[in-house]
Amino acid sequence: MVQKIHKIAIVTDDIEGAVEFYTQKMGLTVVERFENEDDEDYVFLDAGGILLELMPQKAMGADVGFHHISFDVDSVEGSSQELKDKGVNITKEPFDVGGGTGITLGFFEGPNNLNLQLFHREK
Repeated sequence: MVQKIHKIAIVTDDIEGAVEFYTQKMGLTVVERFENEDDEDYVFLDAGGILLELMPQKAMGADVGFHHISFDVDSVEGSSQELKDKGVNITKEPFDVGGGTGITLGFFEGPNNLNLQLFHREK
């Protein structure tokens, strides 16, 4: 089911300040940005083969800090069903993020109410 950890996502109240920190202080590189008309961009940085996603606080409506770990899978729908069959709580059913990205996501609950994500992107 799971191929690898795809990304770790954090919510920040200052995307550009966070980008500067992770690129200038830690040497990560920006690999992709998703524009967000209602807030700052979502930004993905390469952290040695695993992405670090910076999510804007206003758009997320969430507290600053850790948001989720994302797992790359062949099929979000199939993996979600497999987890359901094993008694795992699915917190958000699979959905296409839209915008021509080819990205499908789903969310589920891990131990200690940890927010976890299933991720697939059509190439």
